[in-house]
Amino acid sequence: MHIKSNLLNLGVVFATLLANSLISDSQVKGKIPLLPTQKSWIAVQSANIATLANGNYQFCSQPDPKDWRDGAGVCLNFSKVGNRLNGYYGYPHSDNFICIRGTVDNNLIAGEALAILWGVNQLKNTPESVFKWDLEQRLTLSQGHLISTANNGEDAVKRILYRHASLNLEGFYQYNRPRMTPPSQLCEWKAQK
Repeated sequence: MHIKSNLLNLGVVFATLLANSLISDSQVKGKIPLLPTQKSWIAVQSANIATLANGNYQFCSQPDPKDWRDGAGVCLNFSKVGNRLNGYYGYPHSDNFICIRGTVDNNLIAGEALAILWGVNQLKNTPESVFKWDLEQRLTLSQGHLISTANNGEDAVKRILYRHASLNLEGFYQYNRPRMTPPSQLCEWKAQK
């Protein structure tokens, strides 16, 4: 009986040491272990966006759903060249997005944003004071002004430029490749006046 008790205590100590070494190892490598019943490792959210190589990326507030959806939560689909970023931030499979461009410092993007609003989604007044654009409270906008209007009624399109935009992507998940529509197909910055 005494030997069984000692073996059980030794097993608990060994399991604790093993779990601690996995956690320490995962923190160094930027990964977290899954439950023992799962067979692989998952990358932890958020690489440092500023250190990414030039290229096209997609980051989302929720892990890759690994199904038909282009992303989960709210996402930023962007191209990065040096410390400059150009893309759009929004909710996959909706027309709720906003173009953003600026400079990157760690996981913070500072620059300007362009809202393209259609028919029923249009604001009655253009917000000039500071406000949070998204439910997650990640994108802060201010100094908005109407730069163009096209058509009337249901076909109306408004373009609002926000001179100050700040987007914090800390804790977002990097997807293995961009799956949302390319920013060049949605964000027409040249249409500004």
